[in-house]
Amino acid sequence: MSLSTDRPLGLKGCGFNDCLDILRELPIFSGVPLDVIKVLAYLSGRESFVAGETLCEQGEPLDRCFYVLSGELEMSRQVGDCPVVLPRRGQGSFFGGLGLLAPAKALFAVKAVADAECLVLTKEKFQKTAERFPEIWPKVLGNVVDHVFRWEETFLAAHAEECATSGEMGLSLF
Repeated sequence: MSLSTDRPLGLKGCGFNDCLDILRELPIFSGVPLDVIKVLAYLSGRESFVAGETLCEQGEPLDRCFYVLSGELEMSRQVGDCPVVLPRRGQGSFFGGLGLLAPAKALFAVKAVADAECLVLTKEKFQKTAERFPEIWPKVLGNVVDHVFRWEETFLAAHAEECATSGEMGLSLF
């Protein structure tokens, strides 16, 4: 896709400036110095997926994160013999960020249900950048912790009785 004005309104391409704008808007990189985000934008790439193609399988190592530029994705999780399908995700969705920070396995399978384009940043490129700019670690980790607390607060508000009877304590008490 060209970076010209014939691009559909609201759809960001993946030229350097578009990648930079996207990464600057992601909560995981909030407060990270612009110079570092420029490096990450330069190292990011664009990947295309045809309808039916799998982006990642449940249980496989997360070695990259995805920002959906266009298309539609389905996320599902196999629980015993039952597949659990989540609401579909489209343009502007982001996932896989925790895999940049530490060894992690995908909790969900993700596949394209319509042709999709994604901005992709690999764990290897992120970690090499973080080695060069170690001052970003406290900010990125703080952003993740903030997100966990916000998510957990919402989850506990919706499932308070269930948590009380199951004895689950939540992540923020880790």
